[in-house]
Amino acid sequence: MDILNLLIISLILLLLYISIRKTILNKSYKPEGVKKQEIIDSYEKEMLELLEKYNLNNDELLKKKKEFLIRVNHELSMNIFFEKQEAQEILQKLVNLKLK
Repeated sequence: MDILNLLIISLILLLLYISIRKTILNKSYKPEGVKKQEIIDSYEKEMLELLEKYNLNNDELLKKKKEFLIRVNHELSMNIFFEKQEAQEILQKLVNLKLK
């Protein structure tokens, strides 16, 4: 009787382990290139919003743009997906971004 109970408990634990592992492994992971492009797109969108918001006030625009670029530089330098050269290229692209 004790062996049967032990066997049943073991099977239940095994099934529980398999279901949890299956759930964890089935999560969809984005490829590195997609993640990087999403980050770049979000920075470009935020820069365009800044340009739109402060397009009439050049002094405030320069101040906000500088703060934004400093923040982006810090975030990119801490991000494992971006090499130093890539971060510099992204920052240069953001600096040159203009309203259409």
